[in-house]
Amino acid sequence: MKLAIIVILALVTLSVPCSSASAEVCPPLINVLQNLLKGSKAEFGSAMDVFTLKKDSREAGFQLKLLMDPFPVTFKDKLNNLLHEMATSPQCAEGSQAEDVHS
Repeated sequence: MKLAIIVILALVTLSVPCSSASAEVCPPLINVLQNLLKGSKAEFGSAMDVFTLKKDSREAGFQLKLLMDPFPVTFKDKLNNLLHEMATSPQCAEGSQAEDVHS
């Protein structure tokens, strides 16, 4: 369960602006995160379909969904609020860029 929380927090670092020209959070990524927390497996899969993902990446997403599903709704609501607060914070409004996590 701790791993799921760590992965979710890592995902939020990816939800910073999609491009240097925009301070808006990437809407398709937010949709994936919302469906990860509250959607069905099918809704989560549909949200991921927007992205061109490698098979391994997609499978990892579904594994994370399986880890998140047993959490109580109250916890998921609190986590959703945390992600929203971070995404709408002044730090994200400054247009800071995500670092490459593929190193």
